[in-house]
Amino acid sequence: MSNIFNRDQVPLPFEAIFGLDDIAEPSSKQLNRLHLEEQQELNQLENESRRREFVSSRLLFKKLAQEWELPEMEFLVWKNEWGNPFAKTRLEQFEVSIAHTNKKVLCGLAREHPIGIDLEPTDRKVADGLRTRIMHPEEKDGKDTVSTIQLWTIKEAYIKLLGKGLRLNMNDVKVLKDGDYFLAKLDNDKQAKVCSFQFDNNWLAIAFYS
Repeated sequence: MSNIFNRDQVPLPFEAIFGLDDIAEPSSKQLNRLHLEEQQELNQLENESRRREFVSSRLLFKKLAQEWELPEMEFLVWKNEWGNPFAKTRLEQFEVSIAHTNKKVLCGLAREHPIGIDLEPTDRKVADGLRTRIMHPEEKDGKDTVSTIQLWTIKEAYIKLLGKGLRLNMNDVKVLKDGDYFLAKLDNDKQAKVCSFQFDNNWLAIAFYS
């Protein structure tokens, strides 16, 4: 069952909607809901887990589009020249972001404002040295307030927000606590705010430019 979050649950200063759902084997009825372009993209994927992730994300986006009363037959998720997703209908274009674990998929849809999202299970086991490897030299350890998994999702959401198609090192991203949000910054790139919270045994992070 999908969970839909809007601005009432996620304190963002712009219109956006998010959904969290299980990754599952799609039925033939669900596959038939895919547009021709989506079916063609699906047919290019050989890995079964990747195929399930793709279908689950596209079906979740359709649910988000329904929440906004967008025409499903016109609503499509595309990729730009760097491979970053965006969505459009005949009349509008939208900012989107996608994240997944082995079991869950998280999708975000926004009007005009770029977003970056990530999620990880709160009980995910990590190597002892991971925290040291992802921390910026100017960051304080902060183990009492921010777990390694939470910090990972905050930085990953920010990296997705940058949307440059680059694989960046997390220790290049500096994160600071700022009231109800976190601030994330990479060298001379624009600073972003990140909303970070727990839901359904997962850490969720949503990054946006303030």
